[in-house]
Amino acid sequence: MRKSIITLCALLTASTGYAQKPSDTPASQMEKLDRGLVVVPQSNKHFISWRMLGTDTPNTSFEVLKNGQPLKSNIIGATFLQTSGSATDTYQVNVYQNGQLTETTMTVSPWSKGFLELPLDKPADGSDYTYSPNDCSVGDVDGDGEYEIFVKWDPSNSKDNSQDGITGPVLIDCYKLDGTKLWRIDLGQNIRAGAHYTQFMVYDFDGDGKAEMMCKTAPGSKDGEGTYVNQATTNPTIKAASNTKSWLTSSGRMDGGHEYLTVFNGTTGKAIHTIAYFPNRNTTTALSEADGTFNWAVGKTDNHGYNRGDRYLAAVAYLSGQEANPSGIFCRGYYSYAYVWAVDFDGTQLKHRWLHRSDSNTQWSVVDANMQESAKVTAPTATSGGGSNTMFANGNHNLSVGDVDGDGKDEIIWGAAALDDNGSLLYATGFGHGDAIHLGDLNPDRQGLEVFDVHEEKGTYAWDIHDAATGEILMKSGQSGKDNGRGLAADIIADARGYEFWSAYGGFNSNDRNQNPFNAITKEQVGNVMPSMNFRIYWDGDAQDELLDDINIYKYQANASASRLGLSSRSYPSGLSNNGTKATPCLSADIFGDWREELILRNATNDALNIYTSLTSTNYRVPTLMHDHVYRMGICWQNVAYNQPPHLGYYLPDYIESFQGVDATGIQEVQSAPTTQAPWYYNLQGQRIEKPQHGIYIHNGKKYLAK
Repeated sequence: MRKSIITLCALLTASTGYAQKPSDTPASQMEKLDRGLVVVPQSNKHFISWRMLGTDTPNTSFEVLKNGQPLKSNIIGATFLQTSGSATDTYQVNVYQNGQLTETTMTVSPWSKGFLELPLDKPADGSDYTYSPNDCSVGDVDGDGEYEIFVKWDPSNSKDNSQDGITGPVLIDCYKLDGTKLWRIDLGQNIRAGAHYTQFMVYDFDGDGKAEMMCKTAPGSKDGEGTYVNQATTNPTIKAASNTKSWLTSSGRMDGGHEYLTVFNGTTGKAIHTIAYFPNRNTTTALSEADGTFNWAVGKTDNHGYNRGDRYLAAVAYLSGQEANPSGIFCRGYYSYAYVWAVDFDGTQLKHRWLHRSDSNTQWSVVDANMQESAKVTAPTATSGGGSNTMFANGNHNLSVGDVDGDGKDEIIWGAAALDDNGSLLYATGFGHGDAIHLGDLNPDRQGLEVFDVHEEKGTYAWDIHDAATGEILMKSGQSGKDNGRGLAADIIADARGYEFWSAYGGFNSNDRNQNPFNAITKEQVGNVMPSMNFRIYWDGDAQDELLDDINIYKYQANASASRLGLSSRSYPSGLSNNGTKATPCLSADIFGDWREELILRNATNDALNIYTSLTSTNYRVPTLMHDHVYRMGICWQNVAYNQPPHLGYYLPDYIESFQGVDATGIQEVQSAPTTQAPWYYNLQGQRIEKPQHGIYIHNGKKYLAK
């Protein structure tokens, strides 16, 4: 190996001139996290793992202490270490900046098992239902730098919107990682249980360093202190509403009654403020107990909105810029009429920011902060040349968020449409409703981010990839006339630059079903084996994605069956996934330890969460994924409707080497030979070079020294 002095700035521009950069996330949007030190036992070994932060530099180094004595010093590579050990050992990490000690972590002991078992206070069974932990989220509710776990309890009689039936109440708990239960919220009899009803957003909305939670509530909902949420309001009509009256029909539907949005204190679960939820079931911006009379269907009848009008999405977005506080995003309807509502929280009160209304497939309007609706705006033709020109009928069972146009403010990616930060329509592709969506730097050789959208609409095209900022259609195909219900985009092949994508009716032949992966840059098929179509996850320590399906993690192989990693090789109980055939985790996120993601599953008796972390070594240190803005917003919306995996806002292979530390001389190692035969090299100006001469280049995301 030869060595050369490399600066971080050079590396961050090295791979291409167009790639999204890790530095695109400002420090103001990075939560103040601790080092997330964990020690996991396996046989007679201890696996030690801790965080690199997004604010760390190449001059940040680490030292691991075991029983108060240095175990390893001047660690400038992976924040992961293996050592022999016993249950009585203790560990700490010292952090050095430019050789100066700046931080020492708390002392931690090894876990008692090879995974973190988080005991839960399982709710009592109802007369005809039991409870299981379902979707989860995370937020630091007390400002100590450690995430707490939010758990939504799902009754066994929960329903899809298309189904009649009375359900048990939805409950939401908050737990510290040591198992301490902080509170429980009971949404009550007037909130129906099911994947499309309760979307709970966990984030620091008021900038005080502590996370709150927002979700839809109703009369009868109780906060973490047992008080009805409608008492936390400045509206006398809300406060006077009956909390004992049931608005359920005999078929278990909610037809009438107030609809609320409540923000809860993350530490206590206390309701801070409750306001009317906009729009109501009749699509107006009024507090009303009226039953549903608006027909949400087109060419059909859905007068009560039981199906289309009671489908909700939610997200968190920075709409005022990088230095401002974020907003809650709450959505109603997407099969037809589509409404997106932005709400701010100032630490005391919720405040309406804007409401986007797509009341038809040709026109839209915005209700501003003063409750004044704009004139109807006639939208331009959808970028595909057909279909709806607005958000109307262009929504998915999921959504995504990111600053896709580079103005420092987030946009809302709706599926086949997008909103700008001020609630105005950004574009529509016109491809209609979809079941899966993936926003990321799928093609790092072009400007900005891309969206892979999987179409449930039985149209000419089963999927498309479009520019996230403009809606320009970059690719489209798939077997025509099919309900394409599953699809995934992930970087699963190291020798093919960019992401791969595939779906249930994928490929480029409209008459033939192809479920194999294709490359998002070249459009070429790059594998002859169908990958799973569920979640992606970073697990084994390289720069590529692994595949998470049900309780299994796989390493994709282009011409052979995928190799199973993680859970299958462990000698302790595995967990259970959620949501039936969708088989999604409670949560997949980078919540502690190094940059690899944790997997949260429920246990077999539904009274604990099993939190698994990778015990595979890695050669790389990478800033916590939670300090990438697109990824962090993805953890917020992961619990929404048909859960989708989060993605980074940059292409990891281009930058993974740049995160490694430098020794005291400021010198980094550079590879003297390529590791693969892929043809592309890039100079430090981001230009593609076919025949590299003497100098330093980027090859497959790694530094390469041409002699």
